[in-house]
Amino acid sequence: MSVKSLAERYGIHRSTVFSHLRRRNVPSRRPGLCPDERAEAVRLARAGVSMRAIARRMGVDRKAVRAALVEAGVIMDGGPSASHR
Repeated sequence: MSVKSLAERYGIHRSTVFSHLRRRNVPSRRPGLCPDERAEAVRLARAGVSMRAIARRMGVDRKAVRAALVEAGVIMDGGPSASHR
């Protein structure tokens, strides 16, 4: 179950879920999005939803959304310095 789903189910913040999981040494999955989440991120991006809004909706870091969109060819990977130009 995702951290976002647990937070919604128990009515607590995602950071609280992370704290509980860490205290109990529950292994976390690899950072990023699963295939279904990547597909949803691509769908939302093509519908005009911002990366920040997608990340918030999915309960992940914006970098995970960006990586999924680059992988899908929705956005071009300009490298780390591209955002600082």
